[in-house]
Amino acid sequence: MKCFRLSFLFFFLLFLSDNARTQNKITIALWGDSRENLDHACEQIASVLEHQITNWDVQVHTGDFTHHGTEADWQRTLAFPGIKDLYVPDKFLLCTSNHDAGGEGGNSITVRDIYDKHTRGILPINDADSTTHFYAWHKGNVHIVVLDAYFSDSATVQHWLDLYLDHVKQGEWLIGVWHNPAYGFTYKETYLDHCRGWLESLSRHGGDFVFNGHAHVYVRTKRLLPDGTVDGKKGLIHIINGTGGASWKDPVPMNPQIAFTLPVKSFPVITFITFEGGIAKLRTVDARPESHLKIIDSCTITK
Repeated sequence: MKCFRLSFLFFFLLFLSDNARTQNKITIALWGDSRENLDHACEQIASVLEHQITNWDVQVHTGDFTHHGTEADWQRTLAFPGIKDLYVPDKFLLCTSNHDAGGEGGNSITVRDIYDKHTRGILPINDADSTTHFYAWHKGNVHIVVLDAYFSDSATVQHWLDLYLDHVKQGEWLIGVWHNPAYGFTYKETYLDHCRGWLESLSRHGGDFVFNGHAHVYVRTKRLLPDGTVDGKKGLIHIINGTGGASWKDPVPMNPQIAFTLPVKSFPVITFITFEGGIAKLRTVDARPESHLKIIDSCTITK
C-alpha cells in the first residue's frame, strides 16, 4: 500500500509538472502591414491563423492595419474574410503606424478618434493616459510593450515604459513592438533618432526582441545593441514582418547585422515564436496557399 501511494504521488506530481509546462508555453503569431490585401495576402494569413495553425496565444500586428485610417478604411479591413474573427480582445495586439494615423504626417485628431473608436475594447489600455496608443501585454514569463510615436507625447510614453519595465523580473522574456524599423538596412529610412530611448530602456532591462513592420519584407537580425552594434549576448533580435499585403518589395541586401532575410521579392509570411521556460523557438512560414506552410526561417533562442 505504501508503495502504491508513493507511485500515485509520483505520477500526480509528474502530471502537475507537465500541466504547468503546458500552461507556461506561450506562442506569438507575428504579421502586419495588411492594409491593401494585395494578392489576398491578408485573408490568406487570417485563414492560416483560424484554420491551419491555431495553437497561438496572441497575434502581434506590426501596424498599417488600414490604408489611411478613415472610417471607410477600417470598415474595409475589417471586412476582409476572416479578420473580424481574429480582431478580438486578448487575442490581437496592434501598434500605431503612419497609415493608421492618416499618412506620413499622422496625428490627425479625426483619425485618432477613429483609431480610438475601433481599438477600445480590443486592445489593452495603459495607466498613463488610458488610451490604446501604447500598452503592455503579459502572460506567463512573456512581456510585450507596444509603443507609440504617432498619437502620444514622447516623454509620456518613455516615462510609462520605464515604470513598467521596473516590474519585469530578471529572466522573463521582454519584447518591444512599434511600427518603424530602427536601422536603415531596408529601403525605409532609419528610425533610430525616434526609438533610441526605447531601445536603451529595453536593453537595460534584459530585452530580447523588437518587432517592427513598415518595410514590406521579412528580416531577422542578429542580436544588436541600441546603436546597431552586433552583440551575441546582450543585444536584441529585431524581426521585421510587414508582409500582410501592403505591397511586395525586392530583397534586402545582406549585411553584418542581418541573420536572415528572404533572397527573393517579398510574399506573405507569418512568424511564430513559442516561449517555454528559458527557450524561444522561432519559425516563419510561407502563407501562400500553394506553399503548404513551408518553413522559410527557424532558430532557437536561449534566455
